[in-house]
This record gives sequence, structure tokens and C-alpha cells, in this order.
Amino acid sequence: MNWSVLSKPLPLSNQQRLKILAARWEQARRNPEEFLRWFVWTMDAHDKARPVKRFPWERPHLRAVTQLWLHNPLLSICKSRQMLMTWLFAALCLWDALHPGQFIVMQSKRLDDAIGNEAVGDGPLGRAKFILHHIPGQAMLGLVEGWDYVCTSAEITFPRLNSAILAMPQGGNIVRQRTPSGILSDESQYQEEFEAAYTAARPCIRGGGWFVSLSTANPGAANDLHNDKLGDR
Repeated sequence: MNWSVLSKPLPLSNQQRLKILAARWEQARRNPEEFLRWFVWTMDAHDKARPVKRFPWERPHLRAVTQLWLHNPLLSICKSRQMLMTWLFAALCLWDALHPGQFIVMQSKRLDDAIGNEAVGDGPLGRAKFILHHIPGQAMLGLVEGWDYVCTSAEITFPRLNSAILAMPQGGNIVRQRTPSGILSDESQYQEEFEAAYTAARPCIRGGGWFVSLSTANPGAANDLHNDKLGDR
């Protein structure tokens, strides 16, 4: 008997692959870590041989921050380069928006900063679009562009879910005019109007939504939030 032949795994049929894909997607809808594990691909501009690659979900700090986000409505994170924080929260914003009735806001100093560029994985919305367009088996999962979701320059809309992700510039009035369920403030410590935006976002937090201030180190109002100086305002 040829044991070397028997030890090789049998190839999966297309039907088996679809069942595995569907099972993983169901797990991913319930658990963002499973979404990060199986369905998130990112762009690495430093790797010329293989720039598009799986998100390294298994890194301890990424899993820890994901759990913090799940269980805390307000997070202030000071990041450094190569921590993949913007990629992580772009993915988490997308995961949240793939559930019914979610309105996610991505706010940066300028609108162009928030929109970014999908082709090179730049900016929070650009990263979210990149991730969305690289989800494996989109058609099988009910993610057909133009039908299940629509991308415009500053927005991703999921008509069947009544959910959306919107990019917007800094400022409090622009947040106050809407009722988001989640807000990602990217490079918040470089936003002169961050304090006004955070104040406008507090009803969102009290109402069951979430707010994430994400930035590299720089003095400013977002730094005050990180040091808990804005908490009582």
C-alpha cells in the first residue's frame, strides 16, 4: 500500500469550497476577528513582489485593539507607523457597515484625506474600498457591486442593508447634522476643529454608537482626549 499517496489531502470540490466560504462568512458576520482572518486583504506598498496580501490578523496588538473596540464606545489611540491601525479600523468600519442600519463616518482634516485613494490603499475610505473589492467570493456572498453596494468618490452605500460609510472633512457642524452610529476620526491630532467634532459626536456615543480617535503623536485637542481632559466638557 502506498501510504505517501494516502497521506495527501484530497482536492476539494467547488461545492465543498462554497460551503466552507459560506460558513466562514457567517462566522465573520458575527465576529470581526473572523472577518479580519478570512476576508481582509491589504496593500503593502513596500513589497514590490507581492503588494496585495492577507491582513496579519494574528498579531497580538491587532487582536487586543479589536476587542477594545468591541467593548468600549470611546477609544483614543496614539499610533506609530507600521502598526496597521488605519487598515484595522478601515476594516472594522467596513465590518460594521455590513450589518443592517449602520451609518459610519470617516473624518479627517480635509475631505481628500478622508477619501484617500483606493488604488494604492490610501486614506480610511480608500482602504475600506480596497478591502471591500478584494473580499474573496464576492458574488457568492451577496456583494455584487452596483447591486448590493455602490461606491462613489466619498461614500460606500449598501442599499439592501440601509447602511453606508461616508467620508467627510473636520468640523463639528458636519457631524451634528447627521446621526452616525460610528465615527472614525483619522489623524485627529492634526484637526484644529477636533474638539468641536468630538463634542458633536457625544450624543452618538451616549446613544449606543462608537467613536475612535486615531492619530500619530501631535499636540492638540485629540491629545487632550487621550489624556482624558475633554471627558467632562
